[in-house]
Amino acid sequence: MRITAVGSDFISVNEENYDSNTYQNISRVHLVKFDFAMPTYDLINQVLYLFPKTNRFVIEDNIREYNSILRRTEKKYYVMNKRDIEIISFFRKNNKILLNFMNLSKEEKTFFLMEGIFEDVLKNTEVIALSKKIYDEKIEVLDKWKGNVIIVDKNDNV
Repeated sequence: MRITAVGSDFISVNEENYDSNTYQNISRVHLVKFDFAMPTYDLINQVLYLFPKTNRFVIEDNIREYNSILRRTEKKYYVMNKRDIEIISFFRKNNKILLNFMNLSKEEKTFFLMEGIFEDVLKNTEVIALSKKIYDEKIEVLDKWKGNVIIVDKNDNV
């Protein structure tokens, strides 16, 4: 497992911050979340230029637009689940996913954390975002997993 820290290893870029000096001091970012309201080829290319060593990106919305732009690059992207979506159809529609436990309903979270189910989720997921509490409860399973774990504070923008 690899721990991915919000704010240094994982950042979110949008119209307000993608061209600012906010991220100039970060030498390498592992995951960049595209959070543009209206993604364009130019915006995405500017972010790719700003983070040339980053090969993994996260999208949550405007999947068709991002896909049409990113498929021309050699960059990999994950689709992150949004709050209040149908989680089963989300899994079926997307190949590369980032499962954000913070966006799951209470019932979905309880189900996915059940013994056996959690392990199965990890087999089909490369990146997860979860709270420190869940991380501490599942540390033994996560230590054997080869994916990325984003430990999310309730104030983090993930």
